[in-house]
Amino acid sequence: MLKATITSFILGFCCTVSAQQTIVLPAVSDNVHGVNGSVWATELQIIKLNPDDEVTVRRLWVCVESGGFAEEPEDAVTWDMSGTDTRGRILQLLGADLLAGTDASLGAVALEIEGGEVIVNARVADVSNGTMQEGTPFGQGQLIPTGDEFLVGPAHLPWVGGCLNIPCNVIPRENWNYYRNNIGLVNPNPESLVLDGVALAFGGWPGELVATPLSDPPGERDTFSKVVPAFGWTQFSWRFEGIYSHNLNPWGIYQPDFPLAGFIISLTPDSDLPYYAYASVVFAPDPELGIPAFNDPLFIPARPGFVAPFDWE
Repeated sequence: MLKATITSFILGFCCTVSAQQTIVLPAVSDNVHGVNGSVWATELQIIKLNPDDEVTVRRLWVCVESGGFAEEPEDAVTWDMSGTDTRGRILQLLGADLLAGTDASLGAVALEIEGGEVIVNARVADVSNGTMQEGTPFGQGQLIPTGDEFLVGPAHLPWVGGCLNIPCNVIPRENWNYYRNNIGLVNPNPESLVLDGVALAFGGWPGELVATPLSDPPGERDTFSKVVPAFGWTQFSWRFEGIYSHNLNPWGIYQPDFPLAGFIISLTPDSDLPYYAYASVVFAPDPELGIPAFNDPLFIPARPGFVAPFDWE
């Protein structure tokens, strides 16, 4: 879908693409309703640097929850950026455009761009307050990296939100968790992939450590295991289940209400297949109101390398 309007308020991850290159959008949303009245929409902008270039954008694959597909080259969804006017210079794609031909409103998409150097911007925004200018998302947003670097082998999410207000790590309350953590996994392969996750907690100040969670049975960790089907996409809500105590308590007294700054999540796949992983952490203040005043999201791409818990064997 071509749009004639340049929107100056766009906030997004920007990368420059030259010659022929693949870009991946690991989180695509087509007006999906979320928590506290939020409505999430994806916007992608591709801008030609040279107006005389004839740029072609072709969809390579789609990953959705039930399993997607790789495009046949002759039948692939394609957008042409021809001409030197605004319509030929800027391509704006929304979630519905990127997920065309599927029944899904959530997923991941890879695009191949060739014919010239372009700038790529992408974001997901909460459009619960509406849209403007023919569907352009207008609202709180999060950055969506659009690079093509996939993960192989162990990786980690460098931070997901902990609990800032006492005592939500003891008595979990739906509206008492300042951070809503969602973890996304993308499998762009023609066979399924299993990803295991383990959480590593940090204390209330930067750099302070938190002991192994106190739980029943003692020492049981917060873990998960997800099977992602061929050309599959999944995003799930994650919250810690264990009770964590402060590791540096000089009195040796268990302090169950000590707030947590956050977690590292280490990921281990069951094969050497390429994959993508990310966290979307949404900050929502004033939990006692029941409905926060706004949803402030942060997109966190996974990085290579396994980060072991402190007493990992």
